[in-house]
Amino acid sequence: MDESSKLEKYRPITGIEEEAEIRQLADRVNGASILHVNSTRSGGGVAEILKSLIPLANSLGLRASWEVITASPRFFDITKSIHNALQGMNLPLTREMKDTYMKVNQSYADTLTIDQDVVMIHDPQPAPLIRYTKKGKAKWIWRCHIDLSQPNSDYWLLVRQFVERYDALIFSIEDFVKRDLRNSRLYIMSPCIDPLSEKNKEVSEKQIIGIARRLGIDRELPIITQVSRFDPWKDPLGVIDVYRIIRRSIPKLQLLMVGGSAQDDPEGEIWRKKVLEYAGKDIDRGVHLLTDLTDLEVNALQRTSDVIVQKSIREGFGLTVAEALWKGIPVVATNVGGIPLQVIDGVTGYLIGSTQDAADRILSILRKPELGDKLGQRGKEHIRKNFLITRHLKQYLKMHLDLLQN
Repeated sequence: MDESSKLEKYRPITGIEEEAEIRQLADRVNGASILHVNSTRSGGGVAEILKSLIPLANSLGLRASWEVITASPRFFDITKSIHNALQGMNLPLTREMKDTYMKVNQSYADTLTIDQDVVMIHDPQPAPLIRYTKKGKAKWIWRCHIDLSQPNSDYWLLVRQFVERYDALIFSIEDFVKRDLRNSRLYIMSPCIDPLSEKNKEVSEKQIIGIARRLGIDRELPIITQVSRFDPWKDPLGVIDVYRIIRRSIPKLQLLMVGGSAQDDPEGEIWRKKVLEYAGKDIDRGVHLLTDLTDLEVNALQRTSDVIVQKSIREGFGLTVAEALWKGIPVVATNVGGIPLQVIDGVTGYLIGSTQDAADRILSILRKPELGDKLGQRGKEHIRKNFLITRHLKQYLKMHLDLLQN
């Protein structure tokens, strides 16, 4: 199949009208160039989106490319603190942290040649690049994927000085838009999943059985799963508490805690060890800590689960929620960030506010499998209509058209 046919692969899912609208938009920005810059090529939602979005855009006549900021471990320690503080954590901000943050971006800017029409910078790590790079003809966009609803003020002042220089800003939901931003064109775009990627494509029952057996999962017993980095914002210890409450009623319950790592997240291994220690003897009783699996293995484990949990304290969007719903699995998740856009309470899953609430909702689904089936079916259709990569591509094309015409 040639490059121009990539979009056709989605036609059975999204329909021919969606495809036609995307092609018409792409024709209007044919040949336009865009550079994406983020902090990692693997691990996390940004990298997953770009892996699908960039080839699709190129297949339609755009010239899209992707660069990743390179730096020392100290830089990523600092930017993880920035990430945590922007999501509300109370952390100190030192002169050394500010200096390193800016010097690394200045040094990296010297390696870039910017001659594209549009430059899209993802999240805080490379945000200062706009200060140290000749802007030229390019329209610069800052794409924020995190929860900015209650940022630490010192850290927000640090990042805002760069963000205000951008021609346009993209946030996942309206609640994350900071009202002290000036003179910026704003776009609201929810992240999306690729239904044809390794993590989301259809998987045969034979493959699911084989993967579950290899990883020591008993498919005859009830399974609840959280798929997330090992990170304080995902409340992994709280997930274990939920499991322990439910196990009083279902002693043979299994909990799968599926986590990964990323270059820009130095806390991952620290939190994996915390989870392991907190789980204690439950590791031998039904808690499975599964790290750095392939996308296909994650796909299979989501599909073999009875309920997916997402017990986040803060959440920019939560692509793992969309992944689960796309597979027809009911989701019980906290009412934060972009999760309520996906989990419609009582329709595609349940929104919860406490550990006990989560346990009660999960238990009700485990006791009534037909309820889980209905929630999952409605969830899959909700994701198909609203949160697939083709919709994301269409929004990007409209944004390009808007920016390039202005």
